[in-house]
Amino acid sequence: MSLIFIEYTQGVTWYLISSTLRIIFGIAILIVSSKLFERKPADILSFRNTKEAIFAGAGFCLFFLYYLIIFASGFSGITGLTAGVLLTKIILQQATTGFYEELNYRFLLLEGLKYTKNKTGTKLIYVLISSVLFGLLHCVTEWNTFTFFQTGAIGFAFAVIFVRSGNIVVPMISHFIYDIFARTAPYVEWNHNPVFDNMNSIFGIMLAVMVVISAVILILPEKIKK
Repeated sequence: MSLIFIEYTQGVTWYLISSTLRIIFGIAILIVSSKLFERKPADILSFRNTKEAIFAGAGFCLFFLYYLIIFASGFSGITGLTAGVLLTKIILQQATTGFYEELNYRFLLLEGLKYTKNKTGTKLIYVLISSVLFGLLHCVTEWNTFTFFQTGAIGFAFAVIFVRSGNIVVPMISHFIYDIFARTAPYVEWNHNPVFDNMNSIFGIMLAVMVVISAVILILPEKIKK
């Protein structure tokens, strides 16, 4: 829906509208999910099984560490980032995006797993469906194969965190922190030194490593939970 408003507004105003819509839809999904799965909103948004969530997020943590190394090694300065854009686009919009998208693409789609036999094959199917839909969402305005696989891979890692732990807050926070850097990147003046260029050249490989680690964690027997 926010894409409709972009035809009439831009800049800080659009980011505020976009963030407001994400909050509204996120709360609506939270209410619907609460009724559908008979769980209180406070229970859904709790830090339950945090240790298991962190363990399940090992793949994403490794990828994010790699991403931070790229960012730090190539960072030369910031240009064109105003205070208004920082507050509305980089902080507010990404916080509300993490809230809305994790409820929609992880909790709403994956909570139903507990009502199935919850076998490995079923888990993989649910997680893959969530990941594909998440990747497609980010290609609504224009198809980009790399964007589809990148967002799909990250969505896969977030889905594994939720499926293994039942904790949706950790994926929300992880989503928000990653997006802070991802949305800041276009405003960064990059120093193309050997470390930055070499690390950046294996971006796709690291995405694949994240997916593999997450998939292994997903299929591990539940009894080894930490």
